[in-house]
Amino acid sequence: MTHIKLAPDVEFKMDINLDNITENSRDYDVQQHKAEIIQEFEKRLSQVFPEGFKIDRMDFAMDKQH
Repeated sequence: MTHIKLAPDVEFKMDINLDNITENSRDYDVQQHKAEIIQEFEKRLSQVFPEGFKIDRMDFAMDKQH
């Protein structure tokens, strides 16, 4: 088996229900839910990459272009 390390600069979009967050919320409001967002994101990634993954940095913002 070959092990590969890939470190792209990638942007993801994720639909997630967060308390008190609407399409009119500010990025700061979304960032207050960091723990919930990371938990859901890692849950989804682990289903796709069961071998493992490492996240060095995350930025949170509202997707205003949907």
